[in-house]
Formats: sequence, structure tokens, C-alpha cells
Amino acid sequence: MRVTLRITTIAEHAVRAFFLLVSEGLDQCTDPSDPFSMSTLQTPPLDERPKLSLARSLDPPELDQRHFAALEEIVRLARPIRKAASYASFSGWATLLAGALTLPFSIGNIPMMIFCIVLAGIGTRELSLRRRLMKLETTVPRKLAINQLLLGGSLIAFAIFKLLQPAGESMVMSSIQSDPTIQSMPELAGQFDGIAQLEHLVMAASYMIMILVALFVQGGSAIYYICKTRAMKRLHKRVPGWCVQVFSTVHG
Repeated sequence: MRVTLRITTIAEHAVRAFFLLVSEGLDQCTDPSDPFSMSTLQTPPLDERPKLSLARSLDPPELDQRHFAALEEIVRLARPIRKAASYASFSGWATLLAGALTLPFSIGNIPMMIFCIVLAGIGTRELSLRRRLMKLETTVPRKLAINQLLLGGSLIAFAIFKLLQPAGESMVMSSIQSDPTIQSMPELAGQFDGIAQLEHLVMAASYMIMILVALFVQGGSAIYYICKTRAMKRLHKRVPGWCVQVFSTVHG
């Protein structure tokens, strides 16, 4: 116990001596006559100290008249591209809906089902290329032209297939055979032969019209898209790359 008390007393004296030395050192540092004293150091007020602004250093550079002129130029040059994108949107949705709405009526008819699926696929691709066109990709107009040629080729192939297909039973003849009243009067059945022949002629004429429409409409659409390739290349030559990125981000 005595040894423990002596150790405690020695520790208390050591702590008191340490604090006394520290207080004397602080008094010497704050001596006004000492030029290197801490009290002689001048510190500016808090409101006069420089403030660091991280947000200001991260702000992008301000746009000048040259930037606005470049943005106006790309809007003007992209006007034909936007018109082509509107036409591609209309063509894509029309083709997709034509294939989707005709598909339920083609159940049991394998060639007709294949034709409907092809129409739906071409329409979906048209809409996908339309989004890429608004991103100002230079190869998209040529791909849209090829898509229109595929659509025209599909329409022409289907029309030729129907024209070469042997004429089946017409709707008029099927209605005659299903009506017992007309079957009981053979003299009326002969009068419907001319109507059945007229029905076959109308169907053949409709397929011929389909071929002509595919040649002119889809062929003209392909030429229209090819002409937009020049407008796309002209746009990329006259405006800087950052303008193209801004346009594709906004409209893509």
C-alpha cells in the first residue's frame, strides 16, 4: 500500500509540473515584445478571407454568339431530315398496323400469314430506323431506302403469287351453293355465272393495282430517302460535332 501511495504522489507532482511548464510557454509566446510571438501574428477577419466556391469552378463555359449561330444552323439543315423522319414514322406505323390487322384473317392460309408477318417486321424496322435517323446517323437514309424496296418487293411478290394461283371458288358461288332457295331454281344459277367471272376480274385488277402502287410508292419512297443522304452529309460538314450530339440527345 505504501508503495502504491508513493507512486500516486509522484504522478500527481509530475502532472502539476507539466501543466506549469505549458502555461509558462504560452505566456512567453504571447509576449507583445517578441516579434515572433503568436499575439503579433495578424489574421484577417472571417468576412475578408477568400471563399472557395466549388460550384463556380464546375460550371461549364458560357455560350457566345458563335455557339448560338451553330445551333441555329443545325436546326435549319436538319429540317429535311425531320421531314423524312415524319414520313418514316407514318410509313412504319401504317405497314405495322396493316400486317397486324390482317393477321387474324389469315389463319389457316400459310402464304397470307407469312405475308402479314413480313409486313409487321418491315414496319417495325422502319420505326427503329426512324429513331436512328433523328440521331443524325449518316447510313440510316440508305437503310430506309432498302427497307422500302423490301416492302415493295413483298407486295409485288404477294400480288404475283395471287395472280398465278388457280382461281378458287368465288364468294358468289359459295353463297349460291349454301342457299337452298337458289339451288331449287336452276334457271337462276346460270345468271350468277357472269357475276362470278366479274368477281375474278375485280380481284385480278386489285392485285395489278397493288403491283403498280408498290412500284411507284415504294420506289419513290426509296428515291426520297436516298436524296436525304446528301442533306445528312451536308449537315455533318457544316456544323461541329458537339452540335450533332446536342441535336441527337434532344431529338433522339
